[in-house]
Parts: sequence; C-alpha cells; structure tokens
Amino acid sequence: MTKQQSKQLLKWTLIIVAALQMPQVVILPGTNLVATEVFPQYPIQTIQTIMASPGVVSVICSILAGVLLRCGIVTKKSMTVLGLGLIAMAGVSALIMNSHIWQLLLMNFFIGAGAGIYVPSSQSIMFDTFDDETRRFMAGFQFSVINAGGLILSILCGMLITYVWYAGHVLMLVAVPLMLLALIIIPGDKRIKPVKSGGVKKTKMPARAYYYAFIVFIYIVLYSVATINISTHIEQGGIGDPSTAGIATALIMGGPVVSGYILPALTKGLRDHVFSIAMIVMAIAFSLLGIFHTSLVITYAAMFIFGMSMSLIVPRSIYQAANLSDPTNSSTITVLVCTVSAGVGNTVSPLIITNLTLALGGESTRFRFLFSAGICVALAVILLFCNLYLDKRLMRAGEITESSMEGAADI
Repeated sequence: MTKQQSKQLLKWTLIIVAALQMPQVVILPGTNLVATEVFPQYPIQTIQTIMASPGVVSVICSILAGVLLRCGIVTKKSMTVLGLGLIAMAGVSALIMNSHIWQLLLMNFFIGAGAGIYVPSSQSIMFDTFDDETRRFMAGFQFSVINAGGLILSILCGMLITYVWYAGHVLMLVAVPLMLLALIIIPGDKRIKPVKSGGVKKTKMPARAYYYAFIVFIYIVLYSVATINISTHIEQGGIGDPSTAGIATALIMGGPVVSGYILPALTKGLRDHVFSIAMIVMAIAFSLLGIFHTSLVITYAAMFIFGMSMSLIVPRSIYQAANLSDPTNSSTITVLVCTVSAGVGNTVSPLIITNLTLALGGESTRFRFLFSAGICVALAVILLFCNLYLDKRLMRAGEITESSMEGAADI
C-alpha cells in the first residue's frame, strides 16, 4: 500500500470512529423514565445531573490524557483505542449491573472517561497528519458522521428503552468494532519527546484557542437544556413516551447531518459572526418548544431546527482551533475545545439552568425553554459586538486581512 493510500485509509478511519463522539447524548431519552420509574426517590435535578455526569468525567480524563500525551508518556493511537474500550465497558457493565443508582453512575463514568480520552486523541491525529484543505473537508464530513451516529443510536435507544431502561448504555457496545478498526488502521505514532531529552520545544497555547473553547462551552450549556429536558417536556405536554423522546433526540442530531454543508455555505463571509446567527436559531427553536408544547409535530420541528444551529458553531470552532495548532500543542487544544469546554458545559447545564428555572418558574419545562430563548438572544448581541471588536483588533495587529478572513469562512 502506498503512502497516499495509507493516508486515505487513515482519513476515512478517523471519520468513521467519530460516529461515537457524542455517546452521552444517546442515553438522554431515558432521563424522565429513570427519574419517574427506576429511581423515583431522587429529585429530577439529581437524575439530570447523573445523566449529564459523563461531561465532568470526560473533562477530568481529557485533561489527564492531554498531560500524558504532552509529556510523551503515551501515544495518541493507544489513547484512542483505550477510550473506545472504556465506552464499550459501559455496555458490559449495563448488562451485568443495573439495579442500583451507583451502577448507573458507574456506567456513566465509563462513557465519560472513554469520550474524554478518545475524542481529543483521535482529533489530534487529524490535526497532526493532514494539510489545511484535508482538515477542512474532514471537519465538515466528520461532523455529519458524529451526528448521524448519534441519530441512529438515539432512535434505537428510544425504541428499546421502553423494554429495558438501560438500553442506551448497552448500545455503547458499538464501540467494540470501532476500537478494533482504530487498532488495526491507525498507525503507531511517536511520543512527543520532552525538550530536555532533545525533543521539540512545546508551543505556547494561543489565546484565541480559549475563545473558541468558550464559544463551545456556552453553546453546549444551552444545547444540553434541550437534550436533557426533552423527555420530561414531552411527558408534561402529554404528547409521547420515551420512544417519542428518542425520536426527538435523534432529530436534534439529524439537523446537523442535513445542514452540515448547507448553512456554512449560506453564511460564507460572515466569519465568526455565524455564532450570533446560531444563537438566534436556538432562540427560535426554544420559543417553539415553549409556546407549542402540546404539538408533537412542532416539537419535532423545533428539535430539528435546534440541531441545525450546531452546524454553525462546532465545525467552525474546531476548524479555527486546528489552524492554531502544531504537533506539540494539538493534543492540548483538542482537549480544551473538543472535550473540556463541551464536558463542563454539559455538566453545569442542569446545575445552573434547571435549578435556576425551578426557583423562578417551578417544574415547567415550557418556562425553562422560554427562559433559555431569552438567554440566546442576549448572547447573540454580546457575541456580535465581541466578534466585531476581535476582527478590528486582529486586523490592526496584522494577523489577518479582509481577504484572509473571507477565505477562512468556508467551514
């Protein structure tokens, strides 16, 4: 096999294994069922926090993985394979231990640990191996694969969860063939040598990487409001059951699959101002959920629209972060943008939004969604002015020109 053929095979392998990059979303259709039938002795915010716990676990494990990679202790291939193996362990543990709440926590720990280790490691391989044009293609295509994987698994979870409440966790066994694929196809990479032993000097983290991480963080906080509360919302509106929630969750993943290449093309030239547009799109979706809470059709449409907003934020943030990386800091940047920001956002969402709206408007998910719509509108305005300021600052510093900003806007 030629070197070019090997790179093509690696490219498609990284795209395929990305199908399980959002495992924590797959288990969310069962949130209301777990809260009302499996563990009714615990309040809803406690169950929501437990179901979102893979987020905080992924943050801790991704930071640990980033440190190990940066110090040259492990390789990116080994961490990718290990992460997928841990996700598969969630399925194994669900089959043999599923009667106590600590066992639910254990399943979620495996999901969070696996995602925290494998996602930044596999993304870092993409950043290090391919040129700018290939990375742009992979970022868009991979994004569709991630959401397609989540869509299919969410539908399956919704269908099976009425029979077995831990069905979403059992579906994590799909990580087994992905782990084998990564083990066979991804070539062994070299550990980064520390400077004192003659290795390459590590590059300082660019300040803009933190900005894109923050954008992903605030987006996931709001994204999680929809995914965590949709099963309860459907129950409160009397318009469905856990299988209905599974379809709704699948639709939020289906939005990016359909719009992944359409919306970025339509918004070409807007650069980072697409973040403000994404917030407006989310505000519309939240408003539809809150106003038409007894309509299943509009609920489905709102979830699809909500998912479309992801096409404007996540690929753009990852691609821009990739352009800031080199082999010495790519693992750190991917940990920050792809895992830490998303994991923290997913974890704090129920702690902040659910508790705040419970205090202000009670248990109504209608109020929770309308409250979130207001936050999205406010953020759209704030981000608009922030990006105008950053554009002017970067142009004054000579880091970008008008033409270069236009060229960077096609993802």
